[in-house]
Amino acid sequence: MFQKRRENLLSLMKEREMDAVVFVPGSNLYYFTGLKLKQSERLTLAILARDGKLTFLAPQVELSKVETVANKSTFWYTDEEGPANAISQLKEHAGSLGIVGVEFGYMRVMEQKAAEAIGYENLVDLSHCINELRMQKEANEIELMKKAVQIVEESLEATLDYIKPGAVEIEIAAQLEYEMRRRGSEGTPFGTIVASGYRGALPHGRAADKKIESGDLIVLDFGSIYKGYVADITRTVAVGEISDELKKVYEIVKKANETAIEAVKPGVTAHDIDETARSIIREAGFGQYFTHRLGHGLGLSAHEDPYMMQQNNLVLKSGMAFTIEPGIYLKDKGGVRIEDNIIVTEEGHLNLMSYTKDLIVL
Repeated sequence: MFQKRRENLLSLMKEREMDAVVFVPGSNLYYFTGLKLKQSERLTLAILARDGKLTFLAPQVELSKVETVANKSTFWYTDEEGPANAISQLKEHAGSLGIVGVEFGYMRVMEQKAAEAIGYENLVDLSHCINELRMQKEANEIELMKKAVQIVEESLEATLDYIKPGAVEIEIAAQLEYEMRRRGSEGTPFGTIVASGYRGALPHGRAADKKIESGDLIVLDFGSIYKGYVADITRTVAVGEISDELKKVYEIVKKANETAIEAVKPGVTAHDIDETARSIIREAGFGQYFTHRLGHGLGLSAHEDPYMMQQNNLVLKSGMAFTIEPGIYLKDKGGVRIEDNIIVTEEGHLNLMSYTKDLIVL
């Protein structure tokens, strides 16, 4: 699987006359090698040469991991000595290279300076090409995403009993994260959102120390990671009786979510899907309160291509995976967002989520 992915990348490199690609730790490195490393203060680079050989610059502490995929070509350093000598050795090994592709979206200044010190001076951004390769998910990737979705749905169900007047948002977030962990999640891909009452009007209202009150709507937006793959769910629930205005808003958002999902199929554009949902909210008189794009891609990252947004004329193809998450946010009153995870199929679409979108009143 990883070898095939690298072969696809090597073909792109050949087309663009690139001598090598430099990866930093993260989702792209995992996608092409199966190696899970995180960016840290310890400099790590992976170099894929045009002949398919993988070479690493890595700290000694990561050596056992790196050597499983490194073609026995690793230049390593200890914490005490730092990477300077390893960079010098790698420079002698690499020789003179022309065009080198890098991930400008993930590469930090320290990594760029290291690549230049090795002799990779003609650095060009290859992010767009890599994103294209990752956008259409393989069957095994979709299966892992299904498991991640199962984790978030079961965890939401297990947490509902804890949501009541007097409960604190951060306590609900902790319970959600605990339930996901015990079901196999490797962590959370972003800060868990539990935004109740007036805080629901904050699209990114990370859980705070606010107490939940009767009459609150609560936006719950959280994610799991299963074997590297992300699920991202949002449901909005009510505690006790809510205002007629908020009930109306909830039904508008629900309709926008469901109608946009039904419009997903190969051949339509990301703009078309965004506009389908946005027009429903706009025609209901709440257009100015839908303040973000309709959705984002999912996979090894919580946010990746494709993005469902205005003016994005990307044509959808089978295998693309993304969220549909319209929202309405009323200052000082509350907010509603409903989010599902969608796969484009040859026939239309597959909604990975089955959790109810009817308003849950606790």
